[in-house]
Amino acid sequence: MGFSRAPFRAPSPPRVRTVVFAVGQRAYVACSGDGLARVTLTDDAGKIARASLGDGAEVAILAWRPGVAGNTRYRVRATDTEAEGWLAVCELRGTKVALPPVLSAPTPHTTSSVPLRVNDHPGHRFGQRGE
Repeated sequence: MGFSRAPFRAPSPPRVRTVVFAVGQRAYVACSGDGLARVTLTDDAGKIARASLGDGAEVAILAWRPGVAGNTRYRVRATDTEAEGWLAVCELRGTKVALPPVLSAPTPHTTSSVPLRVNDHPGHRFGQRGE
């Protein structure tokens, strides 16, 4: 009885998860680095700086533009200064204070602590029974 072989399929690449904000939703500015860092609100083309906001500043989402590989951009308005402009999705978060990164579970080791046995019966080939 033969076994049918299915074609080998490579594992799919892991999905990159990004935050998605709805128009009208409140969000907060996420600056990388220390608390003194700021992000720049830009024009539609992403070239001309309009204003800057500090980490944790509350903004309202006014519009969005889809992007490839996490390059989605959001048009925002600061709730305290009324400054408007565009920010990248990586410059926004859903909480006022940055959450600590999630620790992932340790990856299992591929090596075994039990030594592999090459051949228990040196006079026999693989698959043959010893008599």
